[in-house]
Amino acid sequence: MANVFISYAKPDEGAAKRIEQFLLEKGHRIKVPVGAAVVGNWRTAFIRGLVASDVLVVLISDAAMASKNVVGEIGAARAMYETRGMLTLPVLLNGISYPDYVSDLYCFKLIANTDEEAAKTAHDLDNAISDSAKLAPRIFISHRHIDKSVAAALVALLEQGFNIRNNDLRCTSVKPYMLDPGERTSEKLRSDLSHAELVIGILSPDTVESNYVLCELGASWGRDVPTFPVLARGATIANVPSPLNERNPMTLEEESNCLDLIEYVATKTSLQRLPVSPGTPGRLSEYAKRLVDAARMNRS
Repeated sequence: MANVFISYAKPDEGAAKRIEQFLLEKGHRIKVPVGAAVVGNWRTAFIRGLVASDVLVVLISDAAMASKNVVGEIGAARAMYETRGMLTLPVLLNGISYPDYVSDLYCFKLIANTDEEAAKTAHDLDNAISDSAKLAPRIFISHRHIDKSVAAALVALLEQGFNIRNNDLRCTSVKPYMLDPGERTSEKLRSDLSHAELVIGILSPDTVESNYVLCELGASWGRDVPTFPVLARGATIANVPSPLNERNPMTLEEESNCLDLIEYVATKTSLQRLPVSPGTPGRLSEYAKRLVDAARMNRS
């Protein structure tokens, strides 16, 4: 699912809230909640939210056309379309005609500000997003090739705990979460890192030898993306590179920690937990043990 930024003028907040509600129900993430009381520099917070999004949904009305903020956000999204394919989806309110500055885009219509009409519009928006948006992963797993068995066991555990689609994870050694053939590796990974909700760094005693992992973890820290170091193959806090060593790491060599990781991911991402059934706790424990076994292999 996509990171979505909803642009609207204050008089249209009610319609924006309805659209937001139905997009959330479809699993999308709203980077800045509609009506949020943003503390501090609100403009900076909104810009960061827009930059971190895959899709701009913009509500067009007379009030929006008179809003410098809404028009500016449309302009920024157009610029980001040229650099990374950001999708802009205008929604026309109250029977307004196509404004010139979105006349080249397909526009959706919200005929009436009701739950029924908002649900229909959100359904159409969801289809457009699924068909067109270049979606970023929710979780980025950074690791060395030598630790691919640990990464695979970690992915398998996450798949047991959450409803995960192919674009929800980026793990370059595990199918179907690898890069597509022909993609520019450094450019794609940089984009995925900056848009991820959580970065999990698998650290082993020789991680310091990998420039890629160090760069990935440094980039996630620099962009203030939640970053969680996990230890494998006998690694200790001494193997956590600066500045991530300021964050408390967790060893994957203990089953309880692996199960706790599921709860941590649930609080840091918008992934949907799988329904709890009588067999679910047992399966999670089984996969946690597999992760422990992988994390203990080839200890230094």
